[in-house]
Amino acid sequence: MRLFLLLLLGSLFITACGQKGPLYRSPATEVSQPKSVEESKAASEAEEIKTEIRSIEVQKNQQ
Repeated sequence: MRLFLLLLLGSLFITACGQKGPLYRSPATEVSQPKSVEESKAASEAEEIKTEIRSIEVQKNQQ
């Protein structure tokens, strides 16, 4: 009886998941942030720099 239970338990370990072939992990999910926020910040900073350069050029021309 013990041999039968041992064989039954062993067979359950062999057929644990039912998937044929090697087991594998699922690929890690990457967290991506929307690029539109970064692009809008970069665009607004570029516009601010352009306006500062223009104001400096105007000041130089007035002197």
